[in-house]
Amino acid sequence: MRGDNVLKRGMAMHGKWMLGGLLLAGIGVVACTADEEAPSTEPPPAAERVYVANQSSASVSVIDAGSGEVVATIDVMQYGFDANSRPHHTAVDPDGGHWYVSLIGGGHVLRFNSENELVGRAPFETPGLLAVDPSSRKLYVGRSMMAVNPPQRIGVIHPVDMGIEELDVFFPRPHALAVDPGTERVFAASLVENRFAVLGESSGQLDLVNVDGPPHTFVQFALSPDRRHLVATAQLTGKLLVFDAADPAAGLVAEVDVGTQPWHPVFSPDGDRVYFGAKDDDAVIVVETDGWTVVQRITAPGIVEPHGSAVTADGRYLFVSNRNLKGTYTPNREVENNADVGTVVKIDTETYEVVQTIEVGAYPAGISIGPAG
Repeated sequence: MRGDNVLKRGMAMHGKWMLGGLLLAGIGVVACTADEEAPSTEPPPAAERVYVANQSSASVSVIDAGSGEVVATIDVMQYGFDANSRPHHTAVDPDGGHWYVSLIGGGHVLRFNSENELVGRAPFETPGLLAVDPSSRKLYVGRSMMAVNPPQRIGVIHPVDMGIEELDVFFPRPHALAVDPGTERVFAASLVENRFAVLGESSGQLDLVNVDGPPHTFVQFALSPDRRHLVATAQLTGKLLVFDAADPAAGLVAEVDVGTQPWHPVFSPDGDRVYFGAKDDDAVIVVETDGWTVVQRITAPGIVEPHGSAVTADGRYLFVSNRNLKGTYTPNREVENNADVGTVVKIDTETYEVVQTIEVGAYPAGISIGPAG
């Protein structure tokens, strides 16, 4: 919902008669004038949590989306992993009951409940991006960018017992990942070839899509809320590539020049915009889907090497994680190295202003948002 209704305070009404803005004697009512708005009857937005993987701190920061407060920091070393476990990406179940984190160096995907208690783990070689199918609750896992020659397979985890299967994609270094819950299709793309796979996980069908042009290096996918469009960010060509989700092999719907090294995209809930960071431009890009044009480039001191993107359910706020590996951002507390502190910026999607800069661990990477559970 855009805009906040103005709440007017008055004394409790004991009768039904009002006369302009006059106080009716004996009734004790302050009446509303014609231009005053009635109090909103809509419930406040549900509480949401933002989960940020701090890749160089072996931790996950849990942020209250409303207040911007870091309400918990989970150190994965307490579960037997070392300082080089490299938490990379997170995902949340639709009801917020559980959340997940991939550990590149730790070779596992971990499952936590809403109380941030570890309840399951699945071994997987160099796990990278994660995607939950909200229909089946299955969790899909790609391979990390850091994996030089991983298996040409993605993983599918059954969350109740954390049992894992591996699905062949037949191309090197599968990385970008998205799920279409309406058709139970999974999209997975190669980092080194202009190809991606469309897997019908329930049907067993596999289609390979070839994309024209110079090497793109697909970083990540996002599927529009109406499931009509699939977008991919292209690291080497600095483009947002737009496909018809029903028939990706039909060719590009649009090709948008967006900046240097665009990273993880996310759609607004109404599908009108796509948000993502241009990592080497220190900017957050806003693309309007009506015409597929860049309408805003957001810069601020806390936007430094932006990586992951997540948006609240009502679409009002966008959260973007920022690596700060070059130490461009100066933390509010004294540290030996500025790069030891990363940021998450909270952006008002109505004004495109950064309303909060939240300091987290070193090298914040993948980010997700979901109900508080």
